[in-house]
Amino acid sequence: MRPLNTLIAAASVELRVRVREALEATLNADIPKIAATGRIALQMLEHGSIDVMVAESNLPDMSDIELFNELDLRGFTTHLIVLSRTPMVNARESVLRLKSGRLHFLESPGIAGKSTDDDFKRFIIQVRGVLEKISLFGGGNPARDFEPPIEPPRSVPKTLTPAIKVNFETFRPKVIVIGCSTGGPAALEVVFSRVKGRSHVPILIVQHMPPGFTESLAARIQMVSGLKASEGRPGEAIKAGHVYVAPGDYHMRLVQDFGEVVIHLDHGPKRNSVRPSVDFIFESAAHIYGRSTLGFVLTGMGEDGLTGSQAIKKGGGAVIIQDRDSSVVWGMPGAVHGAGSFDTMGDLERLADLLSVMAAGR
Repeated sequence: MRPLNTLIAAASVELRVRVREALEATLNADIPKIAATGRIALQMLEHGSIDVMVAESNLPDMSDIELFNELDLRGFTTHLIVLSRTPMVNARESVLRLKSGRLHFLESPGIAGKSTDDDFKRFIIQVRGVLEKISLFGGGNPARDFEPPIEPPRSVPKTLTPAIKVNFETFRPKVIVIGCSTGGPAALEVVFSRVKGRSHVPILIVQHMPPGFTESLAARIQMVSGLKASEGRPGEAIKAGHVYVAPGDYHMRLVQDFGEVVIHLDHGPKRNSVRPSVDFIFESAAHIYGRSTLGFVLTGMGEDGLTGSQAIKKGGGAVIIQDRDSSVVWGMPGAVHGAGSFDTMGDLERLADLLSVMAAGR
């Protein structure tokens, strides 16, 4: 696998230095070219082959979606990795573009001195995961027998007791909870594509995203699924047939309140280095619904969702995970797989079928 030709587009010198350090640490990228604006980046593409562009969300002369549109208009097949910590004006359009497979979102790394070493290592792993998938399926000259490394779960004991598997022929959930991170928005679109407006249970999603993206993500899920979808609101009673997305930068839990199950949001400390955390929604759902809880763990870096999946299995519920080949990063589902805390595994097509059947209660 040859290193990918990369270009960094960012006005901030500190950000350019940080991203260059991360790209070089992955060993999957060449020494990147540098551009301070979108127009300069596009000019560089005219005079050289670039596999991957890493750009901050709002360059001085254009937004990320304007940059992506320019790439399309000019016929470039360059992948665009967008870095952001803040809401984006064009977030709705950006989420729609995820289905192209060439648009990726990562949280922007903090500059040296303002972020921890663990945060930066996490960013490197995320970048490496995206670059490896691009090399395999969308650029570069990947070796036929190359497989992306699995990030080993750090907290899984060596001696494991296999979870008791549920029978999906008879299993009927009362709630469905879904967790994902890197590559999640595109995966969610596929998974929800076969629901067709039929669900007899509430569905709750935690996708690691900055504020400003999750409202657009909910709108996209509503469009492809035919289900009502929105960001979860504090104190909102959950209803069958509705999809609730955790707002960016807020943990989402379920609590019982006078006979109803309602959403609780908080801005508490990060868990697994993220907020929102999948573990909170999984654990709270398992506590309330027990053996009637169904969890899906989709593509994502790290091991968020592992403890929550263990809680679901301990309560007699079911967990379905995405397989390695169809994941952008097989960290989250890989951690659950390593712990044995799942019932079945499959690619996005199979997960779409399972969600459709489980949601419809057939």
